[in-house]
Amino acid sequence: MEIRLFSRLFAHSTYDLEEFTTEILAGILRSNQTLLDNFVNQVLTIEGDSFIVDTHQTYGESAVDMVFSNKTTLCFLQSKVDTFVPTMQLEKLKNILNGQSESINVYLRYGTKLYAHKSIKGINFDQFRWEEIYAFFQTSYADNPLVKEFINFLEDKEMNQVVELKAGDLVAMGALSNTIRKMDMCLDSVAAEFTELFGAPTLGIPQHTQERLQDLVKYEQYHLTKAPLLHGSSGEWGWSDIRVCFSYSEAQTQLMVWYWCGRSHSQYEPMKRLFQKHQSLFGGEPDFLLQDDPNWLAIVFKKPLTAFESEEKPLQSIHHWVVEHMRLLKQFSEKTPELSWNLPK
Repeated sequence: MEIRLFSRLFAHSTYDLEEFTTEILAGILRSNQTLLDNFVNQVLTIEGDSFIVDTHQTYGESAVDMVFSNKTTLCFLQSKVDTFVPTMQLEKLKNILNGQSESINVYLRYGTKLYAHKSIKGINFDQFRWEEIYAFFQTSYADNPLVKEFINFLEDKEMNQVVELKAGDLVAMGALSNTIRKMDMCLDSVAAEFTELFGAPTLGIPQHTQERLQDLVKYEQYHLTKAPLLHGSSGEWGWSDIRVCFSYSEAQTQLMVWYWCGRSHSQYEPMKRLFQKHQSLFGGEPDFLLQDDPNWLAIVFKKPLTAFESEEKPLQSIHHWVVEHMRLLKQFSEKTPELSWNLPK
């Protein structure tokens, strides 16, 4: 399970989601004047340059989430995630803006995660969704490491898109329970071998369909997992696991078995080094993939679920494939006693 920078910071923050997101957004915009000006021009649809941004400003009894300004412009932005701004509050902000000097061009903007139409007359008013902020960063600034982390955070918090419900989706829902039962049968059929090789699963154990469903929505995986896979140093943060899962985050659903270790784990570098030493274990495996990401390392076996459809007994074939590759991963752990494995002897 990958937990990215801003999600980690948010987990230990005293801010709520709206405050945290506002401060991170402002910090990123302040880091680059061109980025800030382009954000004002393209997302807030306000012309000009040399803007500055402030957060949580108070005007009389009214608090403003973000204030964008230059010598000739003043814009109030109320930015919400899972809540909404009452129309009366926006009207108060409009009156404050309209009370500014006539030499200042004033604007009122309203951003939300979900659609919440507002009609504010008597001022240049516009509204947008967080998905538009996500698209702005994703389209033009995804190579910026700080922006990339913010993009990851927006994805983690499901602020990157609003999916419209269509009639065809309801047809798919009708087949969902049957699909879930089939996936449960597959995962439960390997649970005994999983426990023998790696110890009792800590997530997605048999008969805990609800737990599996939570991660199906959150991570696009339906899985059986043991974590931690590796012991860490005292007090460290770092995730590692052994997982068997159905993953539908790619173009087609994949059946996957993996060892995963996050970069922040003390065993990350030793594991990476020892894989290079023992990679011949996996050399002849057509379904093998090493995922060496800047933030994590995964030793993965994966196969499209469609590859089992032509088998005479698909469930039996899935069971055999999973167990075979779990044993290969166990062989790797047996050949690397230098690592701090959290596995049965």
